[in-house]
Amino acid sequence: MAPEAQYDLVVRNAVIVDGSGGPPAEGDVAVRDGLIAAVGGRCGGSGAEEVDGRDLVLAPGFIDPHTHLDANLFWDADLTPSSSFGVTTVVTSNCGYGLAPVLGDEARAYVVSALSTVEQIPERSITAAVPFDWSDLPSYCARLDRLDVLINHAFQVGHVPLRAAVLGVPDAHTRRASPDEIAAMGRVLRQGLELGALGFSTDQVVGNPGPGGTKLPGQVCGEDELLALAAVLGHGPGPGLFTMANAALLQGRAERVADLSWHRRLAEASGCPVVVGPIFGSHEDPGGAVAIMDLVVDGQRPAATVVPQISTRPFELWTRLDSPGLLVRSLPTWLAAVRTDGARGVRALAGDSSGREQLRGEGSAMLASPVFSGRWEHVGVRYSHQPTVEGRDLASLSVERGVAPTDLLLDLALADDFDTQVATIMRNGDDDEVASLVAHPAAMIGASDAGAHILANTDSCYAVWTLQHWVRERKALTLERAIAKLTGDQARLFGLGDRGLVRTGLAADLVLFNPDAIRTTGVRFVDDQPEGGRRLVTDATGLEMSVVNGVVATRQGTSTGARPGRRLRPVA
Repeated sequence: MAPEAQYDLVVRNAVIVDGSGGPPAEGDVAVRDGLIAAVGGRCGGSGAEEVDGRDLVLAPGFIDPHTHLDANLFWDADLTPSSSFGVTTVVTSNCGYGLAPVLGDEARAYVVSALSTVEQIPERSITAAVPFDWSDLPSYCARLDRLDVLINHAFQVGHVPLRAAVLGVPDAHTRRASPDEIAAMGRVLRQGLELGALGFSTDQVVGNPGPGGTKLPGQVCGEDELLALAAVLGHGPGPGLFTMANAALLQGRAERVADLSWHRRLAEASGCPVVVGPIFGSHEDPGGAVAIMDLVVDGQRPAATVVPQISTRPFELWTRLDSPGLLVRSLPTWLAAVRTDGARGVRALAGDSSGREQLRGEGSAMLASPVFSGRWEHVGVRYSHQPTVEGRDLASLSVERGVAPTDLLLDLALADDFDTQVATIMRNGDDDEVASLVAHPAAMIGASDAGAHILANTDSCYAVWTLQHWVRERKALTLERAIAKLTGDQARLFGLGDRGLVRTGLAADLVLFNPDAIRTTGVRFVDDQPEGGRRLVTDATGLEMSVVNGVVATRQGTSTGARPGRRLRPVA
C-alpha cells in the first residue's frame, strides 16, 4: 500500500525564480492546502501530483494590474485568454470604469455605455450577460464573492459609477460636484476600501470621448474633488492606490511634464502611491517617454510616490478596411467611400482609376496626429488570407511590389473579401525606445487592457511577450528582474502581501514555463462573446502549467476546468 502523500503538488528540479529579483535556484516546490509548503532543495515528502520541472522555470503567477475584465467575470469563468498566459490575478475597474455602485436604471445604462464607448466592449454583450443583481458596493462585493472563476480578481472603485451614484445622470459627466457631493463620494469610497477595494481609478485623458461624445467624469470634475478622494485613500485600509489614465497621456512632452505636478499633488494628498499612464513612447517626441520617467524619479519624495506604468508592447489598434478606423480616417477619399456604401463603396473606388489616383496623393501626404505618425512604416498588415503579407509594414511591402501603399491596400481588401485587418501603431513604435522604458528601474509593467478593445487590440499577452522579447530576444531585462516586475513588485504595490513570491506560507499562485520556448504564436478571431460577439485573441506556447490557490488551473495554456479563483482583498 503506497504511503499517503504529504503534499497536494510537488514540482521537482525546477529553476525557481521567486519574484524577489534575486538569483534563480534549482530545487523543488511543494504545495499543501492552497499554500506553498516547501521551497528549494530536495523536498522529502511525496505529492498527490508530482511534476518534473527539469529545464523549466517555476515563478509566482503573473499579476495583471490593468484590465477591464469586470464584465467578463460574469460570462467567461476561465477569463481567457489571460489565464492561458500564466496570469493568476487580475485587477479590474481601471481608468474609472467599473460596474458598481449602480443606483437605478439610468445610472446602470450610463455605466455600461461609458465602459463600452471608451474600452470598446460591445454594449450588447454587457447588457446580455452581466446580471446587475446588485446596487451598492456591499451587494456587488457579495456577488463577486459568489463567482466560480479560474483565476483571482481584485477591484478598485471607479470614478464613473461613483459619480453616477452620487450626482446622478447626466450631472455625473456635465458639472463639478458640490462640497456635500464630494463628501458623499468620499463616504462611498471609504466603504469600498473597507470592503477590500485596492484603491480608486479615473480617466482624465484629453480627447477621450464619453458616450455620445460627452465628457467623462474625470474631465469635468474639479481638482478639489480628486484631492478630497485622494485624502480618503490615505486614511482607509489597504494600499490606497490612486490609479489614473492621465490627462496628457496622448499629448506632447510639455503637457506631459506639466501633468507630473498634478500627480505629485495627488500623492501628497493621500500619502499613497499614484499610478499614472501608460507612459508611451511617441513618434513625435523620440526619447520623450524616458525623459518623463527620469523626471518622475527626480521628483519622488517620501510619502508622495508617483508610479509610472508602461506597456511592453507597441500600442496599435486593428481595423478592417470597410470601416472608419484610424487609417481610413486619414484618407478622405477612402473614408467617403466607406461612409457612402461600406465594402461596396470601397469596391467601387478600387475600380475607379481617378479615385485610385486621388488616393495615391492622399497617401503620400498623410498628416501626423497625436495618435498616428502618418507614415506607412507604422501601418502593418495583421490579418490576411495571404500569409506572405502578414506582419509586414506597408512601406516595405509597397516598395517590394512596386505599387503605392493605397493601391496595395485596395487590392488586399478585395482579395481577402474585406477580411484584411491592418493596424496603425499609435505609440511605442520604436523598439529601442521601448527597451529603455522596459529596463527603467521606475517602470511598472502593465497596461495590458485585457478585456478591452476586443476587435482592435490583444495586449493581454504582455507577460509572455516580456519574457519572449525583452528577456530572451532583446536581453533588455534579466529573467529574474522581469519576473519580479510581473509578480513580486505588483503584489507589493497593490497590497497583496500573501502572494507574488515563491515563499513558504504564501498563497500557491504559480506558473511553470519553458524559458527557451515561451512566445506568442499568432492572432486569431473567435466568436465566443455574448450575443454572438467576436473578439481578437493571441495564442502562446511554452506555458506548461499554472496553479491558483494551490490548484492546477491550466496545462499547456488550457483550462483544467477547476475554479479556484476568488476575490482578493489587501493583505499587509
